[in-house]
Amino acid sequence: MTVKLSHRSDIPPFRVMDILRTVNERTARGEDIIHLQVGQPSDGAPPAVIDYMIDIMKSDPRQGYTEALGMTKLRERIAQWYKDYYDIAISPSRVAITVGASGGFILSFLSVFEIGAKVAIAVPGYPPYRGILQSLGLQVVEINTTAASNYQPTLAHLESMTEKIDGLIITSPSNPTGTVIDPEELRRISAWCETHGVVLISDEIYHGITFGGKAETALRYSDNAIIVNSFSKYFAMTGWRLGWLVLPDNVVPRVKSLSESLVVAPPTPGQHAAFKIFDHIDVLDSYVARYRENLATLKRELPKAGFTKLSDTEGSFYLYADVHHLTNDSESFCRRILDEAKVACTPGVDFDPHNGHGTLRMSFAGSREHIAEACVRLQKWAAG
Repeated sequence: MTVKLSHRSDIPPFRVMDILRTVNERTARGEDIIHLQVGQPSDGAPPAVIDYMIDIMKSDPRQGYTEALGMTKLRERIAQWYKDYYDIAISPSRVAITVGASGGFILSFLSVFEIGAKVAIAVPGYPPYRGILQSLGLQVVEINTTAASNYQPTLAHLESMTEKIDGLIITSPSNPTGTVIDPEELRRISAWCETHGVVLISDEIYHGITFGGKAETALRYSDNAIIVNSFSKYFAMTGWRLGWLVLPDNVVPRVKSLSESLVVAPPTPGQHAAFKIFDHIDVLDSYVARYRENLATLKRELPKAGFTKLSDTEGSFYLYADVHHLTNDSESFCRRILDEAKVACTPGVDFDPHNGHGTLRMSFAGSREHIAEACVRLQKWAAG
């Protein structure tokens, strides 16, 4: 007998994870490859955070379940973060700790959208948005963006839409482009969503990693927005799989019930570490300073390798390159770079199924030395 498969599971692969697996296999065989393909900090949580968590686990090895919405002290600490960082007061009761930002998306989508609801996403954009939405029986509506709109949706995009949407996902800073939505544009988008009864879901997992001013939170303009954040990026706890939501009051009970059934509770040891990491913002900001230097290196050196059309990265640790003048097949182009230059990049088709054949993404979350070496290799490769 052949097991019948569900249509909901027939979703596009997340290519960057396939690339990561391939690169890891080749690295294990001894190949010297520079990793520009995966979006995770090369540094982890500060040592003092690890020591704190170990002490907690030694004092209480059981480490049982927390509440479904997470530890009260962590929810309170996150609420304090919004006051400290954004000067916005929120109740800790609106905060839900989740199993990564991915778990936060699942819980929030299930809470506010019926099957068949239409949710708009920007293209290029983070590939799992599409996969999660489709697997939950939701319809994806694409907003095609270009460098002219800074690869971000605008009020003009929304006003020109020909179909009614139920939700809108925005990402600022963006993955894969690193671009940021201007605060005034964010205010206009938020107001449009309020007026049209559209649920605004703001992915803010790269907040803290900006190279000019702070990225603005949608909470500034709407109490009805759902905020998704994570300890993976700025907080450098990628593999711990912890995120959080800031929810409208009426959504909290739904997320609580769903969390109880889907995951019971977020991982306990990681919550201890997440609580402590707020005491070490200085270390995290030193990581951001390195990302800024790496970005400057790429901006200066990549044009020498023929990568002349680069995104206006203002945050995150990604640079999006338009390489239409070099290739019309970004997947094979990235394979050539990997095979011949020993530098791993992600093809743009992962982020844009329509125009991504002529784009690619590079992550600059690695060390200064690795970024500099990647540029040397790419320049030598381009020179033939």
